[in-house]
Amino acid sequence: MPAIDINAWMTELLGQLSQNRQRQLVVLQGSESWCDAHFPALAQLPADMLVLSSRALGVNPIPLRKADSCLGREASLVVLDLLAGFDPDLLCIAAGLVRSGGVLVVLSPAAEDWAAQSDCYANWQGLARSVRPRFAEYFIAALQADTGAGILITTASVPVPRIDLPPLQPNLFANGMTQEQAHCLQRIEHWLGCGDSGLALLSADRGRGKSSCLGLLLRRLPAGFRVLVCAASRQTAAALLQWAPEAEFVAPDQLLLSAPPADLVIIDEAAMIPQSLLRQITALYRRLLMATTTGGYEGTGRGFMLRFVADLDPQKLLRLEMQDPVRWCPGDHLETWLNRVLMLDCESPTAARGEIDAQAARLQLVEKPACTEDLDMLLQVHRLLITAHYRTRPSDLRSLMENPDLALVVAHDAGRVIGAALLNREGGFDAALGEQVFLGRRRPKGHLLAQMLTAQAGIAHFAGYRGIRVQRIAVDESCRRQGLGTRLLQRVLQYARACSLDYVGASFALDARSAGFWQQAGFSLAHVSYAQGKSSGSHSVAVLAALQAGVADDLVQLQQRLQRQLPAWMTLFLQSLDATQVSALLRMARFSTDLSELERREIEAFARGHKGFELCFVSLQQFIMQCVASSVNSPDPLLIEKAVQNRPWSRLERETGAEGRRQLQKRLRRLVDAELNAG
Repeated sequence: MPAIDINAWMTELLGQLSQNRQRQLVVLQGSESWCDAHFPALAQLPADMLVLSSRALGVNPIPLRKADSCLGREASLVVLDLLAGFDPDLLCIAAGLVRSGGVLVVLSPAAEDWAAQSDCYANWQGLARSVRPRFAEYFIAALQADTGAGILITTASVPVPRIDLPPLQPNLFANGMTQEQAHCLQRIEHWLGCGDSGLALLSADRGRGKSSCLGLLLRRLPAGFRVLVCAASRQTAAALLQWAPEAEFVAPDQLLLSAPPADLVIIDEAAMIPQSLLRQITALYRRLLMATTTGGYEGTGRGFMLRFVADLDPQKLLRLEMQDPVRWCPGDHLETWLNRVLMLDCESPTAARGEIDAQAARLQLVEKPACTEDLDMLLQVHRLLITAHYRTRPSDLRSLMENPDLALVVAHDAGRVIGAALLNREGGFDAALGEQVFLGRRRPKGHLLAQMLTAQAGIAHFAGYRGIRVQRIAVDESCRRQGLGTRLLQRVLQYARACSLDYVGASFALDARSAGFWQQAGFSLAHVSYAQGKSSGSHSVAVLAALQAGVADDLVQLQQRLQRQLPAWMTLFLQSLDATQVSALLRMARFSTDLSELERREIEAFARGHKGFELCFVSLQQFIMQCVASSVNSPDPLLIEKAVQNRPWSRLERETGAEGRRQLQKRLRRLVDAELNAG
């Protein structure tokens, strides 16, 4: 078999791409030994190179598990090793590291070898593995179907194919920035100069230069103007801090705890921070500048726009968007192709079609999506999830195509998917494994709800039940609030009963909208997580609909424990919840208490000014929690933050602008008195 001179061929390709400013995808597809034999030629190229691989390749590769640490870096040659498995998220990360005129090289098994490949990303739940490498097949087929998408080199590729891409015009830079960056900076500086309170939001896809724009802003601010930089982690803000290493970084929890004074707080990648924390930060500081990524593998920005930004006062919001790429040229073919294949920038599929009669939609049960030949339907479901959920990644598309424990209920209208519920079949552990899960010694992959209620909620036998977890549920924005979500859940319950399952449940990050939906659908609160979730950054709750008597009995016990323990939890690990979340949680729990005559007189004594807060706190807390749970109106946040969560007086003074504790306590007495009179 003739040898391929990869070094000479790649040298010529890089020269061509440098001239026309395009980026190119090159896939080397063959056995591991064949790919490894050609890798040294790549390492000898006259180009700076980044290698993402978990194997030893004769260089110092960046392990795949640490790929996130590369964000903000760039190179002319980026090599992504897929020989250990195919994670679509890593493909997006690698593509974002390639600068204009560069090449993304993917090392891939031969097409016929994917099924037998030891793919570490093909493990889904328990011991379940992908039956067929459908995502890899989809990716390679998309590459072959688009003659301009990329270059596929196999053991039979002699001569090597060539693609001539049209030359692109780069963005023009002046004083180290593009015209769009300069315009955003000018608007931000004008906003700061006005001195008004409010929030500025800078949003853009990856590679648009948000971090460099914010870094340039920090360099141009006058001396004595104190700026705090906040992000989910220091690593998240690494690119910004490289531009302004002298910037003062403060973690979100520390920002709320100490509230250091600042003229401006910059929150980088704001969508990665729990919205409850963001709302509390906005209450502490007069001016905030938030930046967020709206596309890319992270999948957080769209939900941020839908949920957090929609609740802001538009009169106090400065919206800024950056569309032109900085690391590569507008019209870059690699970005365009990946966006299309992985649906990284898709919009709602039906938003432009006007109103839809959701009650007339046809519901379809797909018991084994991994086996269906209707690939277009799966792509539409994924597109819907992207537009509806706070975090949907390209790896979720692979799960749709391959996870054998996944089922779907899909709502169709005129051939389009307008709603979907993703279902995970969970549980059914034998007694020995269930005991190990209860003791915290085993944690089989997946089975989230079964393990949560066994290990965290303490129902030792719960993992033995067989049930369905509603992993996600989404309805297209053009037909929401028409009962389609409830119809989807009713179909899920019907399916679960037909399968003689024990329960249907869900676990989700606590927010008022989601809590109200599940409560209205008849699901009951079963558990509240002690810690904040890694993906959402918020406390998760578990809800259940019991289908068998045993689960119903367990659910009663869980609810009784919630009634007893919620008061203590509110002052401990739930103290970071905002008032809206607390209200939603208490209503979901249907919190109720029996106050004695002595306790009621104690509350009245506080309201009349005869007793101090600390002496009455326990009685006050129970009373206000019950008032909130039974009310449909939003209470004054002070009632919850002090009378329920017992936040420090000093923090409440900063948040409310009160002159001191006496003023705050006087206001709190009036609020409690109003609740007494209302009752």
